Amino acid sequence: MPLTGPIPEGRSFFCPHCGALYSVTHSRPSKTNDGYSVECVVCGQAMDRSELNAARVYKLVHRPEDA
Repeated sequence: MPLTGPIPEGRSFFCPHCGALYSVTHSRPSKTNDGYSVECVVCGQAMDRSELNAARVYKLVHRPEDA
């Protein structure tokens, strides 16, 4: 099924470890997804963990100045 309508920009999320700015959107739930862990692409630390069946998509928007 093709995507219709505008693409959501998502909400802002800052990595709690280094301050990198991400845009977060939600993807469709997966029947095989029993949970997930998301690591920051800047500092490599775990940013978010969830046991939920719906995944969040993190897109890096801005690196912190000292990274």
